[in-house]
Amino acid sequence: MESVRTMGNEGLPRQTGDVQRNTMYSKKEHVQKRPLGITLLGIFMLAGGLFCICAGLSETPAGILGMAVSGTPAVVIHFLHAGISCYIFTGFLKLRRNAWIVYMIFFAFGITNNLITMMSSVSVNQLATVMLMCVFGYYVHGKKELFVN
Repeated sequence: MESVRTMGNEGLPRQTGDVQRNTMYSKKEHVQKRPLGITLLGIFMLAGGLFCICAGLSETPAGILGMAVSGTPAVVIHFLHAGISCYIFTGFLKLRRNAWIVYMIFFAFGITNNLITMMSSVSVNQLATVMLMCVFGYYVHGKKELFVN
């Protein structure tokens, strides 16, 4: 297909593709790709949420701030944990700023909870969990600029 030129069209795009590239698709240049690590952490959060739903349905006791809780309060804790985990999962997939904030609060509470459990039980069983959570928290904190609303 030949391009037709006239004297008045010197500075204008010559083909339809040029017009589309210059106008319609210019916004896609600023979209950043979600890192694989964030995607994997989101999937881990979803898996954790599903396990919490199972724990709540089976009325498994919950440990919170060094105490073992059973019955209805444990079910509520498990379902709350599952809801927050699923919220973080969807927020991580969409790179939402609010999900980053909720994750950081969730992270801080998880570290505190595990440290109190370690001190109250005089056991280092939770140490690997705390170290892994710190690595994940550091990674997500470093990706802060990717999370936008």
